[in-house]
Amino acid sequence: MITGLHHTGLSVRDLDAAIAFYSVDQAFRLVSRFEVADTAENRTLLQVENAAARAASLIGTLGGLELFEFAAGQQADTPDRAVYAAGIRHVCLQTAISDSFYDNMVAAGAGTHARPAGLGTGNSYVYIRDPEDNLIELEGTPWAPQSARRPWFAHTAVVTPDISRLANFYALLTGSPVHRQGSFGPDHKFDVVAGIADVRFKGAWLRLANAELEFWEYDQPRTTPVDRRNAVAPGWNHLCFESDDIDADHARLMTLGVELHAPPHPFGSARVFFGRDPDGNIFEVLQPGPEARLTVATMLAEPEGHAVDAARIAFRAAAAG
Repeated sequence: MITGLHHTGLSVRDLDAAIAFYSVDQAFRLVSRFEVADTAENRTLLQVENAAARAASLIGTLGGLELFEFAAGQQADTPDRAVYAAGIRHVCLQTAISDSFYDNMVAAGAGTHARPAGLGTGNSYVYIRDPEDNLIELEGTPWAPQSARRPWFAHTAVVTPDISRLANFYALLTGSPVHRQGSFGPDHKFDVVAGIADVRFKGAWLRLANAELEFWEYDQPRTTPVDRRNAVAPGWNHLCFESDDIDADHARLMTLGVELHAPPHPFGSARVFFGRDPDGNIFEVLQPGPEARLTVATMLAEPEGHAVDAARIAFRAAAAG
């Protein structure tokens, strides 16, 4: 069974610089560095011609990042990273409503087209770009617990040309239903956040134990299909889900006809397998070993993670009446 969203993967050109950037305001903390060898097993596991990479695991409140500097990444073509381009498009970090985290990220080298703004929901929103042009959403919340001293992970967003197909796929993969969906725009408030005139789009949300998946299909500008994701190419490159029984989940997905790269395989302190969603995005399923420091359970049990989770549960209950 899938227990939560373990981490989001990012292929970078400069691993040390990326670690430093994502450590701003302790948003994420380095757990480990490791090397990925260019073996036949790893090439099959990742579906790449050269698997050699320097890598790092980062832990944040309620979510992690896995950064890869692939040896072949310097020569790889960069996928389209427009807000409306199909693919794993951004991660979202939340804080209390304040511009301080935004200002610190910009000071650390983030690009921006606007300052945080409201959409009439009570939250503040802004899109920024890390120094390698990857999209990040910063969101201010009115329900942030006073004990939260650093940003926390809220969701990963995937843009798709067929939102129903992709949201239903991840509902099937995770066992969690889509809990909200809607259409948005035209509205100048959305134009300010997206940085696009007359933007219109559809959205859907799927809630896991520690974080959410967010899906977008843009009608203006139109989201169109893209090539299958190459793991070594720069940018957000995979979603990783934690499992409490990786063999059962692998068998279940095989029975459902999901495209999988290979059977479960030892990888560091875990066993993992990779596959493809209907858009060609890469997903990973991981079962941590007993010595693992980064698990969904440890994220939820950590004092700050527990405080944030309790606060948002209370907020959702109040909003539901």
